[in-house]
Amino acid sequence: MDLGLSGKRALVTAASRGLGLAVVEALAAEGCRLCVSSSSQERIDAVAANLPASAEVHAMAADIANPGDCDRLFTWAVDALGGLDILINNTVGPDPGSVLELADDQWRYAFESIFMSALRLSRAAVPVMRESAGGSIVNLASLTAKQPIDGIALSNAMRAALIGMAKTLSREAAPEVRVNSIATEHILTDRIRDIAQRVWRLDEESVEQTLHRMAMTVPLGRYGTPQELANAVLFLASDAASYITGVTLAVDGGLDRGLF
Repeated sequence: MDLGLSGKRALVTAASRGLGLAVVEALAAEGCRLCVSSSSQERIDAVAANLPASAEVHAMAADIANPGDCDRLFTWAVDALGGLDILINNTVGPDPGSVLELADDQWRYAFESIFMSALRLSRAAVPVMRESAGGSIVNLASLTAKQPIDGIALSNAMRAALIGMAKTLSREAAPEVRVNSIATEHILTDRIRDIAQRVWRLDEESVEQTLHRMAMTVPLGRYGTPQELANAVLFLASDAASYITGVTLAVDGGLDRGLF
């Protein structure tokens, strides 16, 4: 199936590893023209260097928790690509911890990096996308927005705020720009391994044993791969989803028990 992504101009944040990297690789394989960012210039340059030689990719380091960096990143991407058709809002997962133990600074940083970065970039993207043929914004969120998970309070709170903003924006940005979110859970990345080690591991249990135990809670009986998540992003970003906006798609192997 031709998704119609060839030549589309895309900006992807937090793109040097994990889910962001998988999305970049998938977009590049579809022929998108790419601007990619990470907090590390060295890591994001390595991503650009490892993509196929035929891919057009521009790399820039940015701390998206910083308003000035968000502004510079967006202006740079639009200048480099001559416009923007796709925005993928992705962030590094916040610190694990409970509501009672997390410090104010951790809450503030999570708010800036998860919520405000997506708000700032989306707010800048909508008028630029409207100037051309429209566009698509996809937010990488988490199932924690619908179904909070013990031990990761920052994600529980900030992902819900992100999805609430995206749902509201989907109505404001229509009909030219579509805005959707993906609620991921149990996609096997270094982030999941870290949470398994720091939050989910039982006494005398190895990390691999913890991962296996948690995988058995998934109806499909396994963790998902970053590539499977990236396939969902491709769909929502593409013309194949041209009548879909304002949705939160769970890519979680069936973990979500909600009817909607």
